[in-house]
Amino acid sequence: MRRRVLILLGALLLAIVSGAAIISYVRGADKRAVEGKQGVWVLIARERIPAATKGSDVKSLTERILVPSETVPEGTLTAWDSAIDELFLVAPLEKTQLLLRSLFQTTAPSTTPSRRMTVPSDMLAVTVALSVAPQVAGDVAAGDQVTVYGTCPLQADSTNTDPPRTAALLPRAQVLVIGEAPEPVPATAAPAASSSASPEAKESPASQPTGKYDRYTVTLAVDPGDAQRLIQASKYCGLYLALLGATVKVTPGGGVDTKGLF
Repeated sequence: MRRRVLILLGALLLAIVSGAAIISYVRGADKRAVEGKQGVWVLIARERIPAATKGSDVKSLTERILVPSETVPEGTLTAWDSAIDELFLVAPLEKTQLLLRSLFQTTAPSTTPSRRMTVPSDMLAVTVALSVAPQVAGDVAAGDQVTVYGTCPLQADSTNTDPPRTAALLPRAQVLVIGEAPEPVPATAAPAASSSASPEAKESPASQPTGKYDRYTVTLAVDPGDAQRLIQASKYCGLYLALLGATVKVTPGGGVDTKGLF
């Protein structure tokens, strides 16, 4: 019995010694990693920390490690700053990621993405493309009230001999966003070779686009019914914007075609 007790005590002592050796090795690992270099203690995340976490909560999820100073980016936290307690994390921190002062701000980041426009609650935002002249030569801004005119059809139909007709498609619509979108100039076909040309003459290559001309995209606030009409017209008609004056009233009508111009 006494011998068994001695064996157990010996095993316990060996376990204590082994544990102490392991702890000593782990504590010395960071120092060995920076051996021969200047080291600095920095804060890292012990686990993944989501964005918008308050600073005081982040503090309990961090730990310090020793790393070579030459690898530490500017703004890295070397110790916890109590001024961060009331700030919020602006981006998620992954496990072992360095804590940077710039990752904290005074307000929590919004959970919904910011938008360039505010759409009226009973309207839809619909975007269509226009060339420079049809959008009043670039003088349309967000918030303006405009009339949308449509010229249909753009292309002749063999089953319909009527000329294109222009009419007010939307008497009044609010501009939410107006922006520029580049569109390439279509290539011009090479001229046909002359029959009298010398056999040695080489055929000229097709002309390449030399630049870009501007097209504009306009986003309008329209009701669901007008949204369908506007989208259909953007596919098969030419659209023009007309900037509304303070007192002008536009009444939808039959429109005009080339026969009714004069």
